[in-house]
Amino acid sequence: MDIKDRIFAATGKVKADTIFTGGCIVNVNTKEILDWDIAVKDGYIVGIGDVSCLKGDATHLIDVSGRYICPGLVDGHVHFESSMVTLSQFSVPALQHGTTSVVIDPHEIANVLGKKGIELVLEEASSLLLNAFVAISSCVPATTFETAGASISADDIDSLIDNENVVGLGEMMDYPGVLFGDENKLSIIRAALKDRLVVDGHCPAISGEQLWGYMAAGISTDHESIEYEEALEKLRLGMKLMIREGSAAKSLDRFLPRLIEDGVSLENVFFVTDDKHPSDLMKGYMDVIVRRAIAMGLSPIDAICMASINTAKHYHLDNVVGSISIGRKADLVVLNDLDTFSIDSVYAAGKAVEGFTASYDYPNVVFDTVRFPQVRPSDLQLTAGPDSDHRVSVIKVLPDLILTEKESVILHSDTNGVLLPDLGNDILSVVVIERHGRNGNIGLGFIKGIGISNGAIGQSIGHDSHNVVVTGDNHSDMALCANTIREMNGGICVVSDGKVVGKLELPFAGLLSTLPVEEVEKRLNDLHMAVKSIGCSLPAPFITHSFIALPVIPSLRLTDMGLFDVDTFSLVSPIVEDKKI
Repeated sequence: MDIKDRIFAATGKVKADTIFTGGCIVNVNTKEILDWDIAVKDGYIVGIGDVSCLKGDATHLIDVSGRYICPGLVDGHVHFESSMVTLSQFSVPALQHGTTSVVIDPHEIANVLGKKGIELVLEEASSLLLNAFVAISSCVPATTFETAGASISADDIDSLIDNENVVGLGEMMDYPGVLFGDENKLSIIRAALKDRLVVDGHCPAISGEQLWGYMAAGISTDHESIEYEEALEKLRLGMKLMIREGSAAKSLDRFLPRLIEDGVSLENVFFVTDDKHPSDLMKGYMDVIVRRAIAMGLSPIDAICMASINTAKHYHLDNVVGSISIGRKADLVVLNDLDTFSIDSVYAAGKAVEGFTASYDYPNVVFDTVRFPQVRPSDLQLTAGPDSDHRVSVIKVLPDLILTEKESVILHSDTNGVLLPDLGNDILSVVVIERHGRNGNIGLGFIKGIGISNGAIGQSIGHDSHNVVVTGDNHSDMALCANTIREMNGGICVVSDGKVVGKLELPFAGLLSTLPVEEVEKRLNDLHMAVKSIGCSLPAPFITHSFIALPVIPSLRLTDMGLFDVDTFSLVSPIVEDKKI
């Protein structure tokens, strides 16, 4: 809609398409509830208050008497790929639950397809009813200690910045690289800052001088705080605090009640999900966080601000979305009740989203990304001296957290020198297989906390380089699991007793299905039953499993290059007696 057209619509020279009458507006600009009507023309708000002068013979009136109208909700940081569906399919439940805008970091697709993948996401985003803004992935790959399918350079960022849907630089995960003055990381930050884009952060458990140095690079947010005191320090120093409440990691309970109790200003705090698994997405989206925040004692208006205008201001989008204001998009959520945030209906650019469906045609290149050769059980075995005990470093996973811990255990090797899992102590074999066809690496290690027996689980979702991660109590089932994923061109697989007992095909970049989220959720539920049948009791087993290979979150990880100690930021031998690699 041209500026002149908006002016003429706002002054009544051109009449409104739609007027919402009789409702109470949740005004996030002044934190008031106002009994005003809203006039909409070509998807934009052109009148608020007494808008009778904008009504024409063809104006459609929508009576929302007795209801509240708040701005469409905004997710300030999400990797939509965690939903296991394409952006188009993701947009459908997002809109239905009142989330009309998202800031996506297509980091997962970028690690597989590089710049071409980000361009594809931007092209698809421009076709959607959902406002899908993009923060360009900054760490592809996240570190040099893993093999990704592609890389993103400062030149790539320069070439992507001019797209109108680009709003920032995605989370700068390599905080050691920033602090050490790594020129590659700094050139990427400079490319964003020179165009006045925000630079989002990722800096768990750093404080003091290290935090000062990280922020001095121009990084303005963080969603990885572990403790409340850490989050408060970042806020006090001028960072925007993203309170994350996703499927894998949750901080709302730890942070929000304390912030309220301490009377800390919430203007620089907003809500994000980071990831949203299919089953959770079907239950709700940002609306779930708003409801929980209200239940914790936050006022409904403040909760809505933290899921709308606060986010929009950070990304300099408040002239487009985030509030019910003149000239903004008519992204509106009609509520039956404010205190319970009960949604009656949702409008995106003035259009009702009920019954909305989405689809998109993708190029063949996105369906050809799993390129490792068939593996044998012997390829997945870690060997040492035969028929003897060995002290081994083990990755310990934790329920509902993406952090891991280190443990040191004694494992026995068989007569061929193969180190064996210890089922009595829940110690399993784990491998990471390079799947982009670049070098054929296989990282070998051991893991605790998965809890499976008589089988294996595997997936081509392995943050952030998305190599194939397989865990099991025997190498034959592990090899079958890996080879099944190869045949599917990506996905998730559960094997038991030499048979595939569950699988989900994810052929788009080895990460996504093109099916609707309802169908993916159904198939994923079947997979959860399959993994439960072999003993896994983790609440989100495949999410937890997907983070085993992420070398930027403490403490111990496994990449295709080997076991990685995040605390020392180095590859280490899984056998403790060996020296560091």
